[in-house]
Amino acid sequence: MTITIREIKENIFYVNEKQKESKQGIMVRKVTVGNFNTKHNNYFYRRLLACIIVLKSSKKIQEDYHELFEDIIKRLDKEGFPDALDNLSKLDKYVKYNRNNIDDTQVPKPVAYLLFMLISFYNLNGLLNDFYLMFNRTFAYKKEQLVIQKWDSLLKDDFLLSMLIFGLDELELFEDSSEYFESLQDKYIDKSNFYQDVIQEKKLIVSKFFEQSVNTKEFLIKDEDKALLKENEVFDNLKKMTPEERKQTEELILSLFVFNISPKLRQEIEEKSYLSSQISSKSLSLVDAIKKTHVRKDLEEYQWIQPLEQAYRYIDKDIADFFVNKDIPYELIPFFPIS
Repeated sequence: MTITIREIKENIFYVNEKQKESKQGIMVRKVTVGNFNTKHNNYFYRRLLACIIVLKSSKKIQEDYHELFEDIIKRLDKEGFPDALDNLSKLDKYVKYNRNNIDDTQVPKPVAYLLFMLISFYNLNGLLNDFYLMFNRTFAYKKEQLVIQKWDSLLKDDFLLSMLIFGLDELELFEDSSEYFESLQDKYIDKSNFYQDVIQEKKLIVSKFFEQSVNTKEFLIKDEDKALLKENEVFDNLKKMTPEERKQTEELILSLFVFNISPKLRQEIEEKSYLSSQISSKSLSLVDAIKKTHVRKDLEEYQWIQPLEQAYRYIDKDIADFFVNKDIPYELIPFFPIS
């Protein structure tokens, strides 16, 4: 069974990117449920386009659903095609986006889940605005890391992955869709607090904008929108995933966060990492080199050589717990050494 783009649009849990401060001084995020007016329609389709581009860059999506988005998005062959774009406003110069009958496009449940959650929690990733930093992709849909991620990007990575796997896990626990979305809100606030604590405890250098954006204590939803969270059609359909569809969804989620390294970045690592020559000559194993950075508390050197692992380094232990007994093709390793 498939789900249409129209169903996703009319049932979307749309978290706004900008925060507001309530009269009580609490940082809140406004949520709109369903997109029915012109303004929100435009916002929805922009997010949809960005999410399709991200999903097309997944090798797993290309393997399993090669032709899924072929009628929706096509790259224009132009000179000077960029490795990455820094904002959505430049997108139309390089991509032909066909919105004709897009609402009738049917997508399989694993992809529908990802579209629903990525569009909903777009504020966590900025997608194309932070495209090659966040998802480590070139715009040409090559699965490569181009630059060393900074803390803003690493934390957003982890936060988003945590929400994606939590949302999938919770589908099995609730019969009522409104309770499911309440659970998502609670988890978002819980993780917001968690990453705030990580920033403080580890004394991580993040941008002021990011630190504020992670600091969410409440969701603001109008009563009429709360009513739409009940009997949510997308929730009802996703809840009916077969075990095989669920396993496929897990694989698709993780495939967005594990990546190869571009030749350009590999060269930069060799130039700037003082341990890379020993790793290349095999006089020092990568595992031992990483241990050495932990002993020396050399976070900068660690961030240079860590991409060579081609594994996912998690910050939130809940991510590892979720995948612990699952057959996955990637290694999950804690970002910070366990003392």
